[in-house]
Amino acid sequence: MIPETAQQVAALALQPDRPLVVVDADEVLVHFALPFGSWLERRDWRFGLHEYQLDRAISRADGSNATALETHHLIMDFIADQTLHQPATAGAAAALASIARQAQIVVLTNVPLPQREHRQINLAGHAMAYPIIVNEGPKGPALAEFACRVTAPIAFIDDNPGQIDSAAVHAPHILRFQFTGCDLVRAVLPPANSASLRPQNWTELQNELSNFLA
Repeated sequence: MIPETAQQVAALALQPDRPLVVVDADEVLVHFALPFGSWLERRDWRFGLHEYQLDRAISRADGSNATALETHHLIMDFIADQTLHQPATAGAAAALASIARQAQIVVLTNVPLPQREHRQINLAGHAMAYPIIVNEGPKGPALAEFACRVTAPIAFIDDNPGQIDSAAVHAPHILRFQFTGCDLVRAVLPPANSASLRPQNWTELQNELSNFLA
């Protein structure tokens, strides 16, 4: 866990005896792939997501793939330009509003630190104004720290199989939902072996969470 994340977690006001839901942002609360594809097309790039990674998903009009360095720069430019404008996934705000009646909610996101404020503004604009922790790399260490501070049940929601596995290693007793609110991503999302549940939409996820938190 990077020092900036540790500082944010330490400063977070948490109720030890109230259930906690820790939720990812990109492809869970807000779309990334869909607006990224549109953004690329406006810059004469092509986008085709055929697997759960952006390598080889970006190409030129002539069909040649973007290099690894070009891909990195395009992703970072999109994040800097569009974090403030990412659209919400269908059902996310209503589901979290319902869940918030049973649990405290924290957004654990790997958006770069300079875009933290834009992520806060964007989520607040979608009626999801929950505390945000900016992370880098695996999320398991941050989840382990949450688990040290909250004795009530904890659930973690993320689309990324690597993050689900990281949670299983560092905080094995928390409930792990592998979930995406994006149909495009769901079609190429490999299952995480350590996921507790893999709901297909926000309604199903909300029901499963309500039962867990009851």
